[in-house]
Amino acid sequence: MKNKNRGLYDGDVYSTKPDSGDLSRNPLVIGGRVYLKHQRHWYEEGNIAFLVERAAFRLHGSVLSRRSTVMADLMNVSRHSPSNSSADPDHHNIIIDGVPFIVLRDKKAKDFAHVLDFIYPNTLPAVQTKHLDVHDLMGMVRLAGEYLIHDLLKWAVSKLGEEFLLRPDHRAFAKALKDEERYSDPEFCVKVIQFSRECSLPQFLPLAFYALATKDWSARHGAIACLQQLSREDQYRIHEGRVVLTKEVFKKAFTMPENHGAAVKCKSWSCNYIKPTMWLDARERWENLMLHPLEELEHRLSLTPASLCKECITMLRSRTLAFRDRLVQQLTNLFMLD
Repeated sequence: MKNKNRGLYDGDVYSTKPDSGDLSRNPLVIGGRVYLKHQRHWYEEGNIAFLVERAAFRLHGSVLSRRSTVMADLMNVSRHSPSNSSADPDHHNIIIDGVPFIVLRDKKAKDFAHVLDFIYPNTLPAVQTKHLDVHDLMGMVRLAGEYLIHDLLKWAVSKLGEEFLLRPDHRAFAKALKDEERYSDPEFCVKVIQFSRECSLPQFLPLAFYALATKDWSARHGAIACLQQLSREDQYRIHEGRVVLTKEVFKKAFTMPENHGAAVKCKSWSCNYIKPTMWLDARERWENLMLHPLEELEHRLSLTPASLCKECITMLRSRTLAFRDRLVQQLTNLFMLD
């Protein structure tokens, strides 16, 4: 039995009251379901309305049409479709007080509201974006892409890349890769891959695959089931990519004297370059390089070994940076993402 006292955004909310015959009521009852007028985007003079989850939006068709040809087509079809003021909103268009209502299925009311915040620039003193998190922006990208709102799509993708999702052209990775709410969370990585596939944004794929391939998820509850949400092809890419990545790192690292103490000496007698004393924790440095190469290389860039001369420190950093950048650029090929 449905609980009629559940929140408006928590599943279906049904009412025994008759359907709304006018739009002055709040909440509205349509098709036996309760819809709450959206706080920001219910305009009394609006001539088109949308039902998204349990929220009702009353908007201006001319404003939507100018920003989205897809919206224009959707509204045009709605106006010429048979309607029933008491119909089930899952199967029919509804007209109340002369206003057509369009049901947007499989959409989130919050995402739709965020998109409207940009379509209606005059409704707020200024669009505030600091409150938008990575999931908000993903939702906006999906809707902006579906409804061909190109300027919003460009902005949201750019903000995702600048503040939340890793791209190969970023200069730092370690902090994000260790973030428990982002790339150290397998569910987040899986969502990034699914989102990138769905929205044709391949620039966000390499580091998500890298994060899944280089973490030990065996002890994390639910991680394996989470990974199984990916396609079999992508699961294969994670496992095969891990093997190829390790081979590539080993091949390159073995040529670097600081990793194994090759017979290369600095001209300065006081410099400990390639000597065992260069790394006090040499074993840990090597293990980290094999297990988490990008994080380890970035960590090494932050170190200043006191036992090295200035020339060797400069050479070491240059070599480490080149190794890291080359490895990042190879991720697309290593995980077969072309």
